[in-house]
Amino acid sequence: MPMQPHPQRPEWMIGDEADLRDPPPVDTPEGTRGLYGQSPDDWSPRLYLVPAETPIEEIIEFFEVGTSCSIRHGWAERDTLDLVTSTLSRVNDITPGSIEMATPSELRFRFWRRLRVDEIEEIESVYRKVDEYQAGLERYISNGLSGASLLHDVGETGVLNLLWR
Repeated sequence: MPMQPHPQRPEWMIGDEADLRDPPPVDTPEGTRGLYGQSPDDWSPRLYLVPAETPIEEIIEFFEVGTSCSIRHGWAERDTLDLVTSTLSRVNDITPGSIEMATPSELRFRFWRRLRVDEIEEIESVYRKVDEYQAGLERYISNGLSGASLLHDVGETGVLNLLWR
């Protein structure tokens, strides 16, 4: 797949359209990591190679994560970006991981190791303090896990899937 420097961020490389069902490549040039993204300028998701040390905040901001339906819900886009950034940064402080996919309507965050029960509980407490829908937990709320851990699935899969509709 041919990679080109991104016009706005020359240190980022951008490839062709990608299938989000596939995991991002792990064999990337030294000092980079792969992720799938769809910026507001993209017609569909694409493969991005970004410097390995790119902060979560920069990725969320660039792909405008969570803003796809802000207006419909009455949320200010800036407030949504700030909320997504702050909650995911706290989650990453609890148990580190990396963003595998980022679009205005979805984000996939993979933890680098298996989560302990106390870590899942701590992550849930981060989300209990905010609007869970605006923070992207719709997929978990819609599963109706009443009486059970809201993020039980995250502990099983090692992946936090955030969604905005």
